Amino acid sequence: MNIREIENSIIEQLKTSFPEVLVQGFPDKPSQFVLLHPIGALLVHYQGSNYTTTQALSFITQENKKEFSITVITRHLRDNNGAYEYIDKVKAALSGFSIDECTSLIPTKDYFISENAGIWQYGINFTLKTQNIQTI
Repeated sequence: MNIREIENSIIEQLKTSFPEVLVQGFPDKPSQFVLLHPIGALLVHYQGSNYTTTQALSFITQENKKEFSITVITRHLRDNNGAYEYIDKVKAALSGFSIDECTSLIPTKDYFISENAGIWQYGINFTLKTQNIQTI
């Protein structure tokens, strides 16, 4: 399972769980993103990964721990449609979510990103593991 397929699986799970907000991959030009949705948005993107050392002598086989971030963007902080509420709901919707050829998603951290003119942004990160196996 490649990065794009994993990201798309996360996006589809969030769309199913949160039909009331905009859910999409992180924009190619984040500085040009403007929140037009009346409630908010959940933006998904790949953060990077770490690889274990290989124990095999004749080929490479490694565990690959990938990290994905969901940026929660809302017009409120504390109410039912606020950032705090969506951080908890995203954590509940994705914790343990399984994707083919991967371990289940595990939340690793959530954090404040910014506030600008009443638009709140927080991130919540999840990891999963896949296998990296030499193909040649």
